[in-house]
Amino acid sequence: MNFFCIADKASSLGFRFAGIETREVSTRGQAQEALKVALATENVGAIIVTGKASDFIREEIEELMYDHNLPLVLEVPSRGQASKKKDLGEFLKRAIGVGM
Repeated sequence: MNFFCIADKASSLGFRFAGIETREVSTRGQAQEALKVALATENVGAIIVTGKASDFIREEIEELMYDHNLPLVLEVPSRGQASKKKDLGEFLKRAIGVGM
């Protein structure tokens, strides 16, 4: 299983240094194309998307996260961006429609 990263410019270098195939995006079109490449690349089991990059393709990311088992989609904060922590109740409500 391989990783694939879709990242904003400021965040992409770190993933490349880690040996992860990375597509740098700065527009919605670039992000959509990078996601298509990630999904078409053989053996990609996890797609890492930085916060700024995920803002371009929010709907597509959420569909993958909640409606498909693979690939696993991990959203991480962009370099210099605070994490967007969600509590368990909010996560469950969004994932399966059940609140706590």
